Amino acid sequence: MTEQMKTYSKDALGYYRIIGVSYDADENLAKLKYRERAKRWHPDHNSSDEAKENFQKLSVAYDIISNENKRLTYDILCSAYPAEKMPPLFSLKPYKNGQGRDDFNLKAISLTKVKGKIIGEEISCEDKICNYNEAIKEAFSTSVVNWLCGWWSLKAFKQNIKAIINNFNGVDKNRAQNYQLWAHNALAYWQNKQLGNAYISAVIAGKYADAYQKTLLKKLMTKLGLKPNFEIKSWNFGALRLVQLFIPLLLVLIVVLPTMIKFLPYDSIAKYFQHKDSIEYNQQVVFNDGDVISDDMVVGKIIKIPVDITDISKLYHLKSEQKVMYGPSEDFDVLKRLKEGTTVRLTGISPDKTWSRIMLDEGEMGFIQSKYLAPGIGNDIPYGSQIYQK
Repeated sequence: MTEQMKTYSKDALGYYRIIGVSYDADENLAKLKYRERAKRWHPDHNSSDEAKENFQKLSVAYDIISNENKRLTYDILCSAYPAEKMPPLFSLKPYKNGQGRDDFNLKAISLTKVKGKIIGEEISCEDKICNYNEAIKEAFSTSVVNWLCGWWSLKAFKQNIKAIINNFNGVDKNRAQNYQLWAHNALAYWQNKQLGNAYISAVIAGKYADAYQKTLLKKLMTKLGLKPNFEIKSWNFGALRLVQLFIPLLLVLIVVLPTMIKFLPYDSIAKYFQHKDSIEYNQQVVFNDGDVISDDMVVGKIIKIPVDITDISKLYHLKSEQKVMYGPSEDFDVLKRLKEGTTVRLTGISPDKTWSRIMLDEGEMGFIQSKYLAPGIGNDIPYGSQIYQK
């Protein structure tokens, strides 16, 4: 991740050098220098082996520098790309989002992944061009790899700490890459005669440009001859940073949540989660017609309560004889009938408190209407039951 603008050449392909002028030379001086060198290297006047090659290079260079539009294209690309990465000057294609669509919400972000191995490590650092939603996914997936896979050797451990810190701090620092992205797109749209898109791209590029680069962009906007109305969306970089902390926050939650739930009574649990997002449960449910399907595709969701068979506070008993269903609805088949006073373990509750998921002595999970449960042990728990162990 780079915080400051990368250095760039104002003559990446050497066209000004070939002619013998500086990048800011006017048209007349460029023409004069060209004619001087053309006389020197023209095959009619110079029969040396290098004359033909030098004259061809001189002709190509002058074709670019003598044409106002070509020269501006060359100057902008030189201000955006190092020489080794210069794209073809006159066949540019605009960068688009992951769906291949024009998108003015794009940015370049740099993310480093570290995968530790028993011997050695695998490190990759990539500049990603993406819109905001794509950036969230990229930042999250990179964070998952680093937090879960980046610690398995001493060297990887050190590199991973550095990567995590750089990814977190530098997600909005890619000025050079973002200038390159939008200067490139401005020229690509200009070449494709999409003048409105070219103007918007030039404006966005200006947000990342230095003084010289801004001068070039202003020349381009003047040539475009229009000023469309548009709004540039801002990114929530705080959220981009926060998503990178999902794994450690999740681990903390896993450690803390069971302790919190253990001391909450049944009604408090239901009240707390009443307005929270529910959690899908995973078990098969059987319909009256015999079909079997995953329950999270059929019914409302269930808030899971961690199972701790030493925890007496989650033991409940039936107020009366009741049916235990395969799912949280009367539309499901009956799993079992339980007698009044039967002790069960609470393992989940629907957000509306209507249904409770319970564990039976054999370890099976079923559902019963919450109004038929009372806290505490009812009838004696059979020997070998899986719902409670001292």
